[in-house]
Amino acid sequence: SFVKLTKSYPKRLTGLLMCLRTHHAPLNQHLHRISKSLTPSCPHCPNIDENIHHFLLACPHYQQERHAMINALGRKATSIPYLLTDEAAIPHLTRYVNATGRLKSIFGEI
Repeated sequence: SFVKLTKSYPKRLTGLLMCLRTHHAPLNQHLHRISKSLTPSCPHCPNIDENIHHFLLACPHYQQERHAMINALGRKATSIPYLLTDEAAIPHLTRYVNATGRLKSIFGEI
């Protein structure tokens, strides 16, 4: 369960996982939906919505950071459910999020 998975995690990490799992992450698609961003587009990819899938798996701007995560986790790194629920994936996901710097203004260093 989520509570069991996160009971030993810092609050910032638990908050990040909750945002990603509920699709309420502070990425432009969600921010636009709640009128906090002028556009739902990725800041690096015009005309492509910045959602969780795009941020974690598709944005070419974060290819280098994603490559490190894929090297560590293999093909499983292309599964969002795996990244957000498997205890073995969480440290690699955390490194990825920190390396991108995309969510640092909200969560700080996780």
